[in-house]
Order: sequence, then C-alpha cells, then structure tokens
Amino acid sequence: MATQPSQQHGNSNHAEPPADVQVPTEKTYDVHATVGSTRSQSRDAPEISEIVVGGVYYRPLLQATFRGDWESAKRFFERDPASKTARITSRSETVLHVAALSARDQFFENLVELLSSYPGALEMVDCDGRTALHNAVQCGRIKMVKALVRRDPGLTQLPDCRQRFPFEISTHEASTHKEIAWFLAKITIEHGPRPFCRDYAINLILDLTYAGHHDITLYLVGKCPHLLTQKRRNLSVLGVLARMQSHFLSVTRLGVLEALIFKCIPVDLNYEPTYENSRNMQTSVDSVLQCLASLLWNAAKILVPPIKRIHEVKLKHGAAVELAKQVCIAISYMKPTEITEFFLERNLLGIATTKGNSELVKICIQFFPELIRISPNGESLMTLAVKSRKERIISLFLKVSSTNELSLVPAPTREEAERMMLAAAKFDSDFDAVTYVSGAAFQMQRELQWFKAVERWLFPDFGTFKYEGKAYWQIFTEEHKELLEKGEKWVKHTGDKCMLVSTLVATVLFAAAFTVPGGNNNAGFPLLLGQDSLLIFAISDALGLFSSVTSILLFLAILTSRYDPEDFLDSLPQKIIMGLVSLFLSLAFMLVAFTATLTIVLEKRLEWVFIPITLLASIPVFLFAQLQLPLLFQMVKSTYGPSIFRAEDIWE
Repeated sequence: MATQPSQQHGNSNHAEPPADVQVPTEKTYDVHATVGSTRSQSRDAPEISEIVVGGVYYRPLLQATFRGDWESAKRFFERDPASKTARITSRSETVLHVAALSARDQFFENLVELLSSYPGALEMVDCDGRTALHNAVQCGRIKMVKALVRRDPGLTQLPDCRQRFPFEISTHEASTHKEIAWFLAKITIEHGPRPFCRDYAINLILDLTYAGHHDITLYLVGKCPHLLTQKRRNLSVLGVLARMQSHFLSVTRLGVLEALIFKCIPVDLNYEPTYENSRNMQTSVDSVLQCLASLLWNAAKILVPPIKRIHEVKLKHGAAVELAKQVCIAISYMKPTEITEFFLERNLLGIATTKGNSELVKICIQFFPELIRISPNGESLMTLAVKSRKERIISLFLKVSSTNELSLVPAPTREEAERMMLAAAKFDSDFDAVTYVSGAAFQMQRELQWFKAVERWLFPDFGTFKYEGKAYWQIFTEEHKELLEKGEKWVKHTGDKCMLVSTLVATVLFAAAFTVPGGNNNAGFPLLLGQDSLLIFAISDALGLFSSVTSILLFLAILTSRYDPEDFLDSLPQKIIMGLVSLFLSLAFMLVAFTATLTIVLEKRLEWVFIPITLLASIPVFLFAQLQLPLLFQMVKSTYGPSIFRAEDIWE
C-alpha cells in the first residue's frame, strides 16, 4: 500500500522527487501501510493508491534497491519513514519484497536490521500473499533467508495465497539450493509442524527424494514417521527411490581413483547443520575442533574438486539405503496382504529391477522374503532382470550348486523358465546402452553371454524345447539380425583401418632396417656398431616390424571371417584385442627406434637433446594411456575377465 507524504507527517518527512518529475499536490492520499501494524493487519488484502500506479514517487527507492545503493535508500527513508513499510509497486510489494528479488545480500541484511524495530514489517505480503521470505527462497538467496528467519522464525509458518509455505517452495528448488532446504527444514519443524500436518505434506518429502537430498528426508521422517508410507497418486517414497537408480551405487560408475576416494571419505548420516549466530556459538573445545575440521574439509574440496562430488555421491547413496530401510521398517507393521499390495501397486519392485537398482531390491527381499516370488505384471523378478539385462539383479538369485555351477534360487517353474529363455533370446534396443562396452561387436558378445548363461542355468535339455515352432537359438538370431549386421560392419571397418595403419608401420620399419644411422663402412658394417643407441634402434626396429606384421595377419583373419553369431562370443573379440595390442606395440617400438636414431644424430652436437626428446616421446604414450587403454581394458575384461554373472548373497 502506497503512502503519500501528507501534512500529518510534517515537511521534514517529505521525500523530494527529481526536479523533472511533477508530483500531484492537490489530491490527498490515504495512508494504507502503518508502521507498527500487527501480524493480522499486515496480511489484510492490500490496496494500491494512485501514486503507486503512477510509479513516479517511489521510483528512486526502487532503483536504489535494485542497484544495492544503501546510502540512497537510507536518505529516502529518512525523508519519508513511512516508505519503509509502504507498498511501492502495483503488486503491493514493499521495499523488502523488492530487495529479496534484487540479489543484493548486504542491502537486504541492512534493511532487515532497520525494520527489526517495526513489528509485523517482515510479515507483510504482496498481492499473492507472499512474504519477503517466499521471494528470498524462490531466488535461492541463503543469506537473505537466514537474515529473515533469525529475526522472525514465525515467517516459516506463513503460507501464501496458494497455501504454499516457504519450505515447500524450497523443496522445488532443492536440486540447486540444498542449503536453503536444509535450513528451512530444521527451522520450520522446530517452530511448528504446521506444514507437515496437511494431507499433501507427502509432496514435500517426495520432492526432496526426487532431488536426491535423502539426508534432509531422513531428518524430516524422523520427526514425522507417518510420512514414510504415505502416497501421492499411489506413489510413495520407496516408489521414488525405485525410479531414481542414479541415487544408488549399483548403477553409479566410478573410476579407479574415484572409487578409492569413495572408500576413504567419511559420511555422517546423522549430521544436522547448525545455523546459530556467531555471537551465540560456544567456544568449547568441541566447537573449535568442529570448526577446524570444517576448514580442512573445505580446503580439501577446493584443492581436489572431485572430492566434493564423490562425497555428495556417497552421502546420497548412504542416505538412500538408510531411507529405504526406514520405509521397510514402517511397512513391516502392516498386514501381510497390505504389504504385498504396497509393492504390487505401481509395480514398485518391477521398476527397481528394470532400472538395475539391486540395493533396493535386496533390502526389500531382506525385510520381506515372500517378495522373492512376486510377479508384477505376470513376470518374475528374474525374468525382468534377464529382459532388461541387469546382471547385478540376477546375481541376487544365483547360487553355487553342488556341481560348482551357478544355478537360480529359487528354481523357476517350467512357465517361468520359458519366459526367461524367451527374454534372453529377444533383443530390446533400449537396453543396449547398459552393456558399457564399445562397438556393436562387443554388444553382440554381451547378448551371447546372456543367452548362453540363461540356457546353462535352466534345464539341461531346455535347448530342445521350442517356442511357437521355433528353437530359441533361431529366435535369438532373428531378433539380433540387425545388431549382427552392425557388429559385422563395425568389425570390418575397424579391421580395415587398423590393417592400413599396420601396413604403413611395417613399411617404414622395414625400410629403416636397411638405412642404419651413421652409415656403413666398405665392408657393409655399421660405423656406429657397439654403441648403445644403435643397439636400441636395431632391437626396437625388429620388434616393431614383427608386431606390425602380426597385426596385419590378425586383421586379415578378421576380414576373412564368416561372421557367424557365435564368432562374436570369443573368436572375433580375441582377434580384435590381439590385433590392437600388436598395433599399439608396433607404434611404440617405432617411436623408440625414431628416438634412438635422433639421439645418435644429435648427440655430439646437442648433448642436452636427450631430455626434450624423451619428454616429447612420452606425449603419444600419455595420449594412448588416456584415450585407448580404458577401451582396451573393457574389451579384455569382457572377453577374458571374470564372468559378468557372480553369485551375491542376498542376506549379507
């Protein structure tokens, strides 16, 4: 509500407008915002005067607010004290509302300090019923939020016209402003559980769960346990966890260094941030140690940036597992029929299986062993795992038999076995990205590994059974016809290009063998015979030539292969791996031969040349290690490494 200076305030309270602005003087305006209004008065329906609509009188104050010019705003307040709480925009916003949108933290903190002596000033609302706290939360300004809440914690209990509390707004912004969500969660629940007593309070928990802030969710459900099993449109916390597979470690890919850091980083699931004023902090030994640990931790995150991300991953993973356990504990108090209905509704375990969320499936079966036989949508969890190619899920149902072979436990019925075999034979292109191997040939290899494994787990004579008159192997070849063609094309293209490079390397190394550095004498012997550099040149040149010729023969064998489906299981991958290794070795030996030759030529003239040559020669080695070794490692692991199917004890 706008306030026009009038004779009631006296001349000293008038705010002088700019010289080129004509302010109406004949008309009198009512004062709608009164300093010192109560909470109920501050939240009445606002009225907007003509002077606000004109937007002339308060324009200098608005400009100063958006610029963060505190001195100009302070002079305006001194000339017109009523402007501190006046509604200065057409949306009935006060200067505090505008300051919350201006992203000027220091200006806002000064304004809150100035308004602290005006009761109800912080609780005034705009035309949407929003306080300045709503705006600060929406804009993600943690300093503004803290400044307001510390002055008036009751602001957290005031909803807007749409009945949205500040904490509810923060849950929507939690993906980018977690600190605000943590702060408001703690303050809101400490000063009144009003936002959590409504029927749709579960929305707050689900929004936080979607954002991955399970530590905040754990804190809130610890205060309000009834929210653990509540649902929104038949979707519960456990249902959200089943869909968010990235929140669990089973589907999170970490490098070697990242995995090492992951194991070493400590995570406290009971951690609760403290937001007390610095003057109220105790100076005990524990506080000093806590501050020191915080400083060291912040320094580590700055010096080693991956530490922060990996810590967040580990915290999210640990909190997600703990949250799933808390939900299962709450479900365990239900009746047996209600438990089964809870998991069948929205296909909870089926979605977790399809997503590869093995940790959640494992936790649910540990709490409710009867779920091991559950068949959402008519398909068992084992069939879904085979269909979606989730080896971590199928590992939960594998056990070592008396013959030291892996078998499925519980053993599937004949109908389940037929569905599993059909799922292994069929190919769904939506799941080809989860194989984590490069090239269509190795994707075909992974599909063959799945088919052969499922065939081995089922009845020994299962291969004689047919589906609609077709053998399962015939179904497999028909379903994978397109992938087989892509694999053949990939292998031929790779073999052709690599063979060309190998031929060029062999040609260069063969010619170099007859062009010895330093020349030969009349008898044909090298003039530098006996020097170490010449010996290194001769050995590396010979080894490089042999390696390149071997690579040519391997890639030639690849190009002349039959490309039958079974060839992609072992034969073709082995030839590709050995061919690539031979090619890489020939390139390395060629580089060593070149370095030795250059050292011989320049050694007498530039004695220091050995060091820069060595450094330059290490650049290709580094690039190879960074760009090609991970790919080669995946190929070797897929072909020669341990099986992707390893039994995992579901009760550990």
